[in-house]
Amino acid sequence: MLESRIVEGFSMLMISIYAVFILFDLTFSDILETDPVVMAQIDSVFLEFFFAEIVLKAFASSGMYFFDFFNCFDAAIVVISEVLNLMNIVAKGLGVLRLIRVVVITIRKITGNTSKLRH
Repeated sequence: MLESRIVEGFSMLMISIYAVFILFDLTFSDILETDPVVMAQIDSVFLEFFFAEIVLKAFASSGMYFFDFFNCFDAAIVVISEVLNLMNIVAKGLGVLRLIRVVVITIRKITGNTSKLRH
């Protein structure tokens, strides 16, 4: 079910929207003087979605999900980002890592080089 076209399509939509959000946060949030609390709350919504996705995929694969280096990198970025958000710590450098995460996910989806849940 987690590998169905609908779930994968929704996940890619969320990733795409998140990429736009990250780019906005990195480039325009200071210029437009956006409220950092609101930006952190929006970020938390995305991160909670991605965290739930990671937990579900790890559970569905009986932990095999974490045998892929990128999946571990992905999980670490999501968890660290959420912990920093909860502690009200803004780390712009982490935004760059999250953007790299989005680019790598997109490239893996386009090329078909994705790790499957069951090996």
